[in-house]
Amino acid sequence: MRIANIVSAVIGMLFSLAAFLKTLTFKKFTNVPVGPEFFPRILCIALFICCLILLVTNIFKKDDKSKAPTISPLNKDMQKCLLALAVIIVYALLWNVIGFILATPLALFAMMLILGQRNFLTMAIVSVCADAVIFCAFKFLLHIEMPMGFLDGLF
Repeated sequence: MRIANIVSAVIGMLFSLAAFLKTLTFKKFTNVPVGPEFFPRILCIALFICCLILLVTNIFKKDDKSKAPTISPLNKDMQKCLLALAVIIVYALLWNVIGFILATPLALFAMMLILGQRNFLTMAIVSVCADAVIFCAFKFLLHIEMPMGFLDGLF
């Protein structure tokens, strides 16, 4: 497992460096204090630091000869991950069809269900309230239009 962690850390560091170098080619805007390169650079730096920590801890760690865990679709946690990925894909496909306002609470409710929540009233309230807060933040604070689907023109 130690060797796998070292290899993963080096690959992650190389990827973060390549991505950081790619951000140097982003278009610069004159009157914008934070350009489009800012957030990707922060992510690249964070990935590099995490990979560096993984590398250093595994270089100085004794080899415990344990095998890396395998990923199996028969594992319950893996099934939850795959189901969550399916929910995200369906959510992305439904965004432009039924709009953000309807797709988001459905996706949040489904995610909470996958994670094991069973208090349906609380799940519904959290889904709708989170949707309203996110929508209002984008619409009124950030002035960014969210896809409305067939509800276009309503808001």
